[in-house]
Amino acid sequence: MNVFIAAISIFLLRLIDQTLGTLRHLFVVKGKPFFGAFLGFIESAIWVLAISQVIQDLNDPIVITGYALGFASGTIVGSYVESTIAIGDVVVRIFTPKNKSKPEMAKMLRDKGFGVTEINGEGMEGEVTITWCVTPRKKLKEVLKIVSEVNPDAYVTTEPTNPTKLTLNRK
Repeated sequence: MNVFIAAISIFLLRLIDQTLGTLRHLFVVKGKPFFGAFLGFIESAIWVLAISQVIQDLNDPIVITGYALGFASGTIVGSYVESTIAIGDVVVRIFTPKNKSKPEMAKMLRDKGFGVTEINGEGMEGEVTITWCVTPRKKLKEVLKIVSEVNPDAYVTTEPTNPTKLTLNRK
């Protein structure tokens, strides 16, 4: 096989299997292990095809470069696909000084269908309002847009959620 065609095919195989590996990890972490296992099955089959071609031309730097570039590119593509499908929820915390807190923040978020909890707290420089909102990752930009419209000076943090279901044994 022509070394350049081999390098391109190895690149494409690694691009696909590394992308699938990123998604497999995501699905397992998000509580969908069977779908993750399915992706892992396909990922490993593709990897075997790629590595078998590399072993045939192990001393050729072009083939090895195709393999390495496919891995790196698959990492980037997998990250892009993961952010596009945006599985899971995110916690948004909005911190505002009490004297600059605007009650319409919670109202506007609630009017748009977002669940909101407000907590009064004490910050370094006095009283603060902390507004919590749990939303699907796909709707994070919408929440941030509302926050910036209502109070562009608010301090906002986000983090992925890891919901825990409690099962109580009742007799």
